[in-house]
Amino acid sequence: MLAIRRRGFLALLGGGLALPRWLSAEHHVVSADPLVVEFDLKSLRGLHTSVEDFYVRNHFDAPLAAGQAVLQVEGEVERPCRLAPADLAPFPERDLGVVLECAGDGVGPMGLVSNGSWAGWPLAAVLSSARPTRAAAHLHLFGRDGYARSVPMERALEGGVLVTHLNQRPLTRQHGAPWRALFPGWYGMDSVKWLERMVVSAVPLPSRDGSYQELVQGAEGELSRQPLPRVQVKSVIVDPAEGAVLRPGLTPIHGLAWSGEGTISSVEVSWDGGRNWLPARVGEGKDFNWTLWHAAVELTQPGAVELVSRARDIKGFAQPARRDPGRLDGYANNWYHRVRCVVA
Repeated sequence: MLAIRRRGFLALLGGGLALPRWLSAEHHVVSADPLVVEFDLKSLRGLHTSVEDFYVRNHFDAPLAAGQAVLQVEGEVERPCRLAPADLAPFPERDLGVVLECAGDGVGPMGLVSNGSWAGWPLAAVLSSARPTRAAAHLHLFGRDGYARSVPMERALEGGVLVTHLNQRPLTRQHGAPWRALFPGWYGMDSVKWLERMVVSAVPLPSRDGSYQELVQGAEGELSRQPLPRVQVKSVIVDPAEGAVLRPGLTPIHGLAWSGEGTISSVEVSWDGGRNWLPARVGEGKDFNWTLWHAAVELTQPGAVELVSRARDIKGFAQPARRDPGRLDGYANNWYHRVRCVVA
């Protein structure tokens, strides 16, 4: 996708594209049609990304607001049903903080990733209304925009949420109003927006183009495809920025880290391209939220320096130094983050 700034995006309006009112000059528009907008991590204030700044990754045009919200549940169920908000109101609600990251997000402070406080109903409770049969193995999710995904039934029942609120506010149109799916710890392509239908099935939806899969080339050149894993452990340096001119002395370094496997256990920072490391001070983390971290390094010699960060999560998964050369896809990017600065 072509990366364009807001000025370039405005130039496309003559082609019939409407500029969302919430879009500010600080946003980085990756694509205008469908709309894809990155979040600048340097603008974060607090733990959660504001609704206005939350990244957007649409696959098709955002549908216009529907009338009454209705969710249809069918397939391998004993009691197909159409659920309105009043039908779901008796279910216990769930509130949780979750990092949502696009599978194609890169490594850096400008990306398709945000952290929010979400609220809604557990999918396990929603699906119980339809009574899935023993044949239920996969859940197909269909959005009003024409986008569809399939997830294992186990994932849907263990942690899936039918979300209605983001940061204590009803979902906006660009974020899937009136409701969307959310799967904590998994990449965002499965969290279907504008959800209108769920089909319980014995088989997954077929992949039409192989997208959102690992593509690995073996030693003999053979190719294999696998489903994407959970969100991979990642750390990002937010400050200093690439190309910054730093004064000699003690230099503060700030960043974020997250993992789909749970909380971050440690972050390390290097000031010499990865030869030497020191531990960062990691803030208190909760499952599926990102964690703020801080460090300070003594930079005494004038010249170019390369700052590097790496993280490890509570289950022992560590950020790799570089991309696996056998990976031919562009997903689950989580190698060390490197920032080149000058001391002067």
